[in-house]
Amino acid sequence: MDGGISAILAVASMAATATGAVVSARGAREQANAAAAQANYQAAVARNNQTIASQYAQAEIQRGQVLEQNKRMETAQRESAIRAAVGASGLDPNSGTPLRLQSDAAMVGEQDALTLRANAARAAYGYTVEGLDFGARASLLDSEAENASRAGSLGMWSSIIGGAASVSDKWLSYRRNGFLGG
Repeated sequence: MDGGISAILAVASMAATATGAVVSARGAREQANAAAAQANYQAAVARNNQTIASQYAQAEIQRGQVLEQNKRMETAQRESAIRAAVGASGLDPNSGTPLRLQSDAAMVGEQDALTLRANAARAAYGYTVEGLDFGARASLLDSEAENASRAGSLGMWSSIIGGAASVSDKWLSYRRNGFLGG
């Protein structure tokens, strides 16, 4: 009777070890799937952010073009106002100080227009760089998801092989010690 109980305990021990290996394998796989899903989600968010940054860059360029165009129209109006005021005062708007005033207004206006364009380009560049950073992050997260899946498969097989080896060791030990027939 004692031999029968020992055999039952030996089989139960081996079954528990095998079950533990299967549960461990499933846990490794589930953990890897969760890590891969999280990395895939974060990669999708990064790609969305990259798209948004690209849209912001385009919007900055367009905004800069509008501001530049508006500044040039404002400058042209200022030049016309100078010319009209000079003409109304009876001076020749095409020579001397009146001409220099118009030229200075044009030069300052053009400088302002180019500054507006440069500022917009600088802002767009910032968004472009930010978008590239998001794209690189998305690629890194894609790799992380792939690695998590591979690690899960390796962990799963490691648990199964380790469990099988442990069951085999127990079986041999129990058989050698006479707990199992044979």
